[in-house]
Amino acid sequence: MKPLSMLRTIAMSVIAACFALTVSAQTIGTFNSVAPSAQSQLLVLPATHTFQRIIRTGDPLSLGGNMGANNDFTGYVPISGSSRNGRLSISSESTTGEVAILDISYNNATHLWSVGTGGKVTFNPTDIGTVRNFCSGTVTPNNTIIVGEEVTSATDANGDGYGDSGWLIEIDPATRTVINQAGGNAVADKLWAVGNFQHENAVIRSDNAVLYAGADDNPEGFLYKFVPTVPGNFSSGLLYVLTTPSLPSTGSVSGTWVQINNSTQAQRNAVVTAATSAGARNFDRIEDVEIGPDGRIYFAATTSGRIYRFTDNGTVGNANDISGLEVFVGNSTAGVTYDVDGAGPLSPVAWGAGNDNLSFDGEGNLWVLQDGGNNHIWVVRPTHTQASPQVRLFGKTPAGSESTGMTFTPDYKFMFLSIQHPNGGNSASQTDAAGTSVIFNTHTTIVIARTNALGPLATLPVTFTNFTAQKSGTGVSINWSVSEASGHAYFSLERSTDGINFSEIHRNNEDINGQGSRSFVYYDAALPSAKVLYYRIKQCDLNDECKYTEIKTLQFDEKKDFIVYPVPAQDVVNVMFTSRDHGTIRITISDETGRRVLTENKTLVAGRNNFSINITGLRNGHYIITADNGKEKWTNKVIKQ
Repeated sequence: MKPLSMLRTIAMSVIAACFALTVSAQTIGTFNSVAPSAQSQLLVLPATHTFQRIIRTGDPLSLGGNMGANNDFTGYVPISGSSRNGRLSISSESTTGEVAILDISYNNATHLWSVGTGGKVTFNPTDIGTVRNFCSGTVTPNNTIIVGEEVTSATDANGDGYGDSGWLIEIDPATRTVINQAGGNAVADKLWAVGNFQHENAVIRSDNAVLYAGADDNPEGFLYKFVPTVPGNFSSGLLYVLTTPSLPSTGSVSGTWVQINNSTQAQRNAVVTAATSAGARNFDRIEDVEIGPDGRIYFAATTSGRIYRFTDNGTVGNANDISGLEVFVGNSTAGVTYDVDGAGPLSPVAWGAGNDNLSFDGEGNLWVLQDGGNNHIWVVRPTHTQASPQVRLFGKTPAGSESTGMTFTPDYKFMFLSIQHPNGGNSASQTDAAGTSVIFNTHTTIVIARTNALGPLATLPVTFTNFTAQKSGTGVSINWSVSEASGHAYFSLERSTDGINFSEIHRNNEDINGQGSRSFVYYDAALPSAKVLYYRIKQCDLNDECKYTEIKTLQFDEKKDFIVYPVPAQDVVNVMFTSRDHGTIRITISDETGRRVLTENKTLVAGRNNFSINITGLRNGHYIITADNGKEKWTNKVIKQ
């Protein structure tokens, strides 16, 4: 018989373990690592997760034609913010590039996804020439799709002055057309100003003010930064390339953004030559760039098997434009291995080379799709460091294949990706969440989720129909609506200042089961001092199973919200910002000595404001612009050129 103190210790350990399982078992990033091994013919996932096949190469599309080959980037675009109704963009990494866009929806009764209208994007060869080898891409803050041409070409088949391939292309998923970027063509343009190089993907900051893109190339695997003249319009702007004094393996270095001329067609065609002359750092095949919840920039260098990260300090032209460039995960030294199950029975796993597509989930986990080695699907916890690793093995892809183009729904419950180039001779079958017998012997796009969200074991005690968080007065108003409540226990409203660590600020445990649709409002009046606040709702059922909404982000950094463009400006400078009140606002411009050189009064609206200020009479130089309505005050810099 054990002493009472020991029994208490054991009991507390069991309770803690059960609590940990209860709390952590709610998200897509909670699982036990699968056993490391070489590929089999099956898709291997944790027992807590399942998949459903969405479409495969050769399947017919309702608007005509068939799904293309080499399924790559899969971008989920929500319709009206929905995590259950959206459009799925699937790129084909083929010699003639294709993009199929499917209308997809989740059925709350069957707990399965269905495909509605599906068709291919129209590419106008007269305006944009050929399109080739679409690899990765991004869903923009404006809910458009950007795809990248991984192959460059100096050929100019349509005679428009631009090389035929090696560009980014922006697509409207609702109309399945290339967006006209005002680049000189009548119907459509590629994003010429971002430059011609081997584009793997792009990522855009949430305020639409910066785009990052890497080159899948060696020896010219450079990292670029594009600052649009008008946020959200990437047809014109300033282009920079990153230079660093060294390539870090351990420790960190700083770096400089060097501007690359990109005004003329000749300059845009030759950005690689200009970047090389500028001393750009070669990272040897950058295959993905993402912005983390911590605001840092993460990118995958495929050949070396490294994922770097750094802080962009927002400056240009000095040695500290970026800081803290370090290897976040991967081969900081040769042959790095990770223990994927803590003190468990699994052997350490070699990271290998080929880390490719990256994506962050709602907890800040970094998902890494591997192209090479064993083609694993890795998950790296946000608290991971190379000194204290937290790497887990989520999945193993079918024989001959790699996984590509991961994307999440806004609530991070569902993850879409593609299985590219599995062996055509694969014959082993497995049953998906819909009960379909699936053989991975051709390019296939799937959705993955926990078994309590997808398929016959799914339980959805509450369906969220709306969730918003908006600035209101000196606080934040949070609103949410639900329907079909059955087995519901409570809502926990959570807030965070870093997007990773959340704490409860309000709990609602009303019995709403069987009452139809319900709406809730909470006013967060006691705001912490932070530049950014993040909100989410945890909904828990009577069995202590919980799920999370998507995360809502509110920016309180006035300088970031007070956008000034273009930079530099010549005759007119524009200011864009959000005000809590309406009325009159005074805009002043002062020189570097503090002397006021221009004053204008404007009519202010509650919400988004956009004003143009004529600065023709100012001398060239640096100025400070201030907007003040007596309650709020915004400042930023102006450069007159």
